Amino acid sequence: MTKLEYMTKLQEKLEKFGKELQEEILEDYRQHFVEGESEGRSEEEIIEELGNIEEMIRELSEEDLPEGFTQLDAGKEPDREKDVEAGQDVRNTDLKKSFSYSAYYKGIVLDGKVANVIVNRSEDDKIHVDYEAKGISNQLNYEFFQHEEDGIFYAGVKRRKGGRDEGDGGEKLVKVTLFGRTIISYGNIGGFGGDGQNITLTVRIPKGVPRLTVKVGSGNINVSRLELEAFEGISGSGNVVLDEMVADRMKAHCGSGNIKVSHTEFISGSFEAGSGNVKAEMIKGRDLKCGTGSGNIKVDSAAADYHLSTGSGSIRARAVGATERAELSAGSGSIRLELEGAKGMEAAVQSGSGSIHIEWEGQESQKVRNGTYAYGNSACKIRANTGSGSIKISGN
Repeated sequence: MTKLEYMTKLQEKLEKFGKELQEEILEDYRQHFVEGESEGRSEEEIIEELGNIEEMIRELSEEDLPEGFTQLDAGKEPDREKDVEAGQDVRNTDLKKSFSYSAYYKGIVLDGKVANVIVNRSEDDKIHVDYEAKGISNQLNYEFFQHEEDGIFYAGVKRRKGGRDEGDGGEKLVKVTLFGRTIISYGNIGGFGGDGQNITLTVRIPKGVPRLTVKVGSGNINVSRLELEAFEGISGSGNVVLDEMVADRMKAHCGSGNIKVSHTEFISGSFEAGSGNVKAEMIKGRDLKCGTGSGNIKVDSAAADYHLSTGSGSIRARAVGATERAELSAGSGSIRLELEGAKGMEAAVQSGSGSIHIEWEGQESQKVRNGTYAYGNSACKIRANTGSGSIKISGN
């Protein structure tokens, strides 16, 4: 029997059960084939491991289900009190799955949706994925997915077909044991579920993968110990943390969270937050761009070209080495720039209502007006402006 024949037969046998339960079981069997094939097992070996379909269907019959469990089509309400008395706290149930993939890919795209995504280096030549969902609502409404297309590996979290939307009412519950774990399937869940961000996708990728993209809607992104040609991280409302990375091109964007980049090297780096803070420390690069709508920017790096801007926050920057250009702009906050290693600078400064001070090579700080001032060989070109904050520039 082939995989296609086996899955077709399984689907036919499940037709008398509720659609939610059908999809739960079919997806579990599909995933077993994915796992088995990735580990080098044949379709025949996987089918033998999965076992006889008729025997599994008999286990799903009404009389064999534990007390308080019901088939979805029966339309009965679950007895949660009996579940609790039996010691079954389904809200705190953890679902954990692990997968490995050995093929070479020219790029990886991870879509976490509501999940936190953690990415670091694999110790072998395989991609390793750990998927963990805490709480029954997360298990019922979301699931892990992966596929390949044009040499790109895609994986992440997606909403299950028929998953709950806000405002659902009424509840119909099915619980069965399959492959040693409990499957719990709802028609409509109502208020019984989510208690925060409890889905985590942990991915380890091998050295040599050129490109990595990580996208989440409301979760956090944490990436470390990778060497890439290009990286892009996008979070709608979570934080983005990058550590010990090397890449030609790096981009990170978040809507309302914070961005932190440390111990990282790149040619071009762009880090932008809608309303959070941006911190880039112990980094080295050619071009560095940091921007935020209303947060603060803190930079400690060795780069040639700086573009730092904030709408209403402040900017604190320490530039080490042969800085060529620094453009700093704050809508209403203060600007502090410290140059170390520059042979000279030409500073064009402007503040709407704040004070401006410039200090060069240990000399006493001078209060100046809006204008342009040259020191040393004038090699580093600086533009600093703020609407109402103060400006202080020092160099040696």
